[in-house]
Amino acid sequence: MKNKATIKDIAKYADVSIATVSRYINQSRQLNPDTAQRIKAAIEHFNYIPNDNARALRSKNERIIGIIFPDISNAFFANIFKSIEELLFEQKIFVLLCNSNEDGEKEKEYLYRLLQKRVDAIVIAPTGANHELLKEISRTTPVIIFDRKQEEIAADQLYANDYTACSQLTEHILSRGHHQIAYVSGTANSSVSKYRYEGFQQTMAKHGLTSEHYYLITTQDEAACRQEFHHLLMQNQISAALIPSPKKLNWFLMERNQLFLKGYRSALSFAGFATPAEFDISEIPLTGVLQREDIYATKLAKIIINRLNKPNSKIKDVELKLSFHKGNSIGKYGI
Repeated sequence: MKNKATIKDIAKYADVSIATVSRYINQSRQLNPDTAQRIKAAIEHFNYIPNDNARALRSKNERIIGIIFPDISNAFFANIFKSIEELLFEQKIFVLLCNSNEDGEKEKEYLYRLLQKRVDAIVIAPTGANHELLKEISRTTPVIIFDRKQEEIAADQLYANDYTACSQLTEHILSRGHHQIAYVSGTANSSVSKYRYEGFQQTMAKHGLTSEHYYLITTQDEAACRQEFHHLLMQNQISAALIPSPKKLNWFLMERNQLFLKGYRSALSFAGFATPAEFDISEIPLTGVLQREDIYATKLAKIIINRLNKPNSKIKDVELKLSFHKGNSIGKYGI
């Protein structure tokens, strides 16, 4: 079996010094075009790929970060990753993507693996299961918390005004005369789900409405969740549904559209947290809180770049103010 080529082989084949090959690979200095062409030809001849240890010694202009998202099948996270990867690539910041799948043990394993890779920073939308570990990691490695606010961690954070936005949405539903409401809860242990549910629950209580006045849907599986939505759309006791998750709102709209195509017109009003995609597929103007992935990605990229370029700068705690849109999906009821 042929031995793997080394940087020494490249230098000998191109008739240059090892230092010159290193400068070519790291692009740390502009070389004579003829010299650069000879090195390029040598690299292609040997199919040479610099190893990870060599890359650890290359230009400080190149950084690698790890991103741990909880559900890459969720279009919200997938679209943000796509945008952020492009923004960071322009800055020579390369990304290792990990999908925790809302599994705390898997998340923990990824955290350890990224530390072993000596990444320059870790960006995470945490499951909530590894809070103490994140606190410990943040003492030695930059950590950026995304979407899911965490207390008592020395880390940059970017999240939305989940409590206030859900409270505002609930107020609007109640103002339209709806008192029997279905609330579709988010992922267990997620701070986003917690704050949005608190916003809903406390706003209901302010109007003298208790758990007897709402139906809580906790299902997480798509098939089971859509079955719940099907029954909800077919009944007439509950007059409105509040769905504070773009992914689940998407499932709801697909189920509603299927019934619509079959000729069934549900009287159920609905509202929720949505990305532009959900606003687009709703056949009636949607009442909801808009989560724009492009804004999330731009702000997150800015925080990451700042932390890498200014490691000793003040920790940033950024709360996004989500915009509320009044459509026709919440109709008047009983007033």
